[in-house]
This record gives sequence, structure tokens and C-alpha cells, in this order.
Amino acid sequence: MKRFLPIVAVLSLCACNAIGSLLHDGEVVASVGEYKLYSTELAGYIPAGTSSEDSTRLAESYIEGWTRDMKFILLAEKELSKEEKDVSRELEDYKRTLLRYRYEQKYINQRLDTAITPFQVEDYYKAHQEMFRLSSPVVKAKFAIIPEKSAHLTALKKLMSADDGTEDAVVSDSLAYVYASRFTDFGDKWTPLAELAVEMGTDTKSLQASLHKGFLQEKGDDGNLKLAYVTEIVKSGEIAPMLYCWDRIRDIILSNRKQALSAALEQELMKDN
Repeated sequence: MKRFLPIVAVLSLCACNAIGSLLHDGEVVASVGEYKLYSTELAGYIPAGTSSEDSTRLAESYIEGWTRDMKFILLAEKELSKEEKDVSRELEDYKRTLLRYRYEQKYINQRLDTAITPFQVEDYYKAHQEMFRLSSPVVKAKFAIIPEKSAHLTALKKLMSADDGTEDAVVSDSLAYVYASRFTDFGDKWTPLAELAVEMGTDTKSLQASLHKGFLQEKGDDGNLKLAYVTEIVKSGEIAPMLYCWDRIRDIILSNRKQALSAALEQELMKDN
């Protein structure tokens, strides 16, 4: 296998001319047996504007993959019988499948109604409650990291536990950002307990065992205290809040509409026959 390493080196000159320096029409950048990889083909896999470092990495990666594939092809051509190398039927089947898929996607995209109202989401949620039963708790919480010996620890806890409905809630959160080494207000977003467990530096099972409204805390080996202030909990086995399922429900509704359009297309084709 012959590789043109200087070409890869040229990529590192600069982002604006890396591709131009490397890629000249008809230039062979790698070869395996009778197979050759030309610069024009390689150019299509390196987006315009890519930095010189990324260009080098992409070029090397593509050449490596291409070389590996060609070696497989050479081995297959040597070891397989004439009948085994005949892939014309498979190619024709794949072509038909690909053409059908592309037309079906075009048909669906031209007719798909992507507008989904809150009422439609709510109706679906109410009609399919069992689909949204939780396998792990979700919570609403605030999270912070602060040195255990910090003089602001008491003040931070007071800020974190402040009622979000008060007028000074924004001010409280702003001060919390100042006092804490790190502060995250998940707001009204329902958060999987597993995500909070990662923030707390513990596992989901352990956190679930001690889960309650109010403050949860874990002491780190670095002298920092990890605090979570939990305001709401929906436990495992209970129905997830609608807002937590919102994006999933929208995806389901869109998927159902696509399936309906696909079925309609098949019915139209059958009528034509």
C-alpha cells in the first residue's frame, strides 16, 4: 500500500489553504493494489473552512478507512468464487429499497403537519397514562457546590430554599451564583434523579434511598460540599409529569402522523392497481 504522507503534512500549513495545498485534481493520495484514492474524492470528505489540524485528522482518518476497505476487497476478490462475487441482485434490491424510501420520505415531508398544539399534547398524555409511568424518580431541584468551611454556606442555603414565586427570586439566584463555586438552577424543569446523582457525585440508588424534599448534601474529598435543594418529587412507579414527557409526546404524535401518511400512500398505490 502506497501512501502520500507529504500531502497530509501540507494540511497543517493553515486552515484557509490546507485543502487547496493538499487536493489537486487527479492526484493519487493512497493506493492499494490496483485501487487508487484520488484527491478529488478525499476533498469531498473535508468540509470547507475546516481548520488545518482538523483537516489533517480527517484526511488521515479517511485514508486509513479507505485503505482497510480496499484490503478487504482485494482479499474478497481473491478468495470468493465468481458466483459469490456476483452482487448484482443485491444491488438491484438495495436500489429499489432506497428509491422507495426516498420517495416515501418526500411524500411524507410534503404532507406532514408538524404543528402540534398544547391541547393535542395534553389529550395524548391523558389518553396514554401508562406509557409514562416512571422507572426512576424525577425531581425539581437546585444544585450548588461550595467549600464546606465557607462563611457563605448559611446564606447560600437560605437563597436556595427561597420561594421561586417571590419577586426577589432572580436576585436570590444571582447571589447564589456569587456565593457558590458552582450553582445550577434547574428551574421548573423536571430532572431525572440519575442526572442529579451525577452532580452529587453519588449513584442513583444511594441518592434515591435518602431522597426527600429539602436539602440533600454530599461531602467531597476536596473539601467542598455538594448541595441539592429538592422542591418536588415524582417517585418510581408513578406517572411522569406532563411537562417531563412533552418532547417525547410531540415525537410520538409526529411519528404517528408519518405512519398514517405512509399507510395512505400504500393505499393510493393499491387503488392504482
